[in-house]
Amino acid sequence: MRLLNGDSGLLGVGRGARGRCGRAMTLVELVIALAITAIVAAVLAILINATAVGTNANQDGRRGLTRMQAIKAQLGDAFANARCILAVDSTHVVYWEGDVSGAPTPANGAVNFSELRMLELDAATGNLNLYACQWPTGYSTASIIAADQTYAAGSDWLSAAQAAKLTGNFPGTLVASSVTGITACLDSASPTQARLVQLRIDINDGSTPRSVIIGAALQSQAAPL
Repeated sequence: MRLLNGDSGLLGVGRGARGRCGRAMTLVELVIALAITAIVAAVLAILINATAVGTNANQDGRRGLTRMQAIKAQLGDAFANARCILAVDSTHVVYWEGDVSGAPTPANGAVNFSELRMLELDAATGNLNLYACQWPTGYSTASIIAADQTYAAGSDWLSAAQAAKLTGNFPGTLVASSVTGITACLDSASPTQARLVQLRIDINDGSTPRSVIIGAALQSQAAPL
C-alpha cells in the first residue's frame, strides 16, 4: 500500500508538472502571437499612410496642373486679343484691349478708360490681379461716354492704370494666388511696338515651386493714336 501510495504521489507530481508546463507554453505562444499582430498592424499602418501620401501628392499635382492650365488659357487669350502692350515692369503689364465693336464709346484708335487693362502682382499678398473697366449697373450710354476718358498716345500708362484703380470703376479680378514673381519679355524695346509677348509667372504651390510660361502673338497689333 505504501508503494502504491508512493507511486500515486509520484504520478500526481508528474501530472502537475506537465499541466504547469502546458500553461507556460500557452502564455509564450500568446505573447508571440500578440507581437506578430502588432508588427503586422504597424506594417499595414505604414503601407496605408504611404498610399494616402501618394494619393494626396497625385491629387495636388493634378490640381496644380489644372490651375496652371487655367492661368495660361486666360492670360494667353487676353494677350493674343490685345491691341497693344503699353508698359511692363517687374510687377505690372499694362495693355490696350483696342476699340470694341458695338461699345458706347465710338472707335477712335486711341486708348479709352474702358479699353485699358492692367495685370498687377501685389507683392504683399502674392495675388495676381487683372484690372478692367466695369461701369455701375444702370449706367446710361451718355454717362459711359462722358466718363470714358481718352488718353493721349504718349501717356505714362502705368500711372494712368494706377489712377484708374482709384475711380472705383476699374476693379481687379484674381487670376492667381501665392505668386512670387512675374517676368515679361517683349520682342521690342518699345512696348507699344511689340508683337510678341512672353510672360513667366512663378508660383509657390505649397512646397513645390511652379512656373507658368505664356507666349502670345498679338493678332492685330497697333500702337494707339
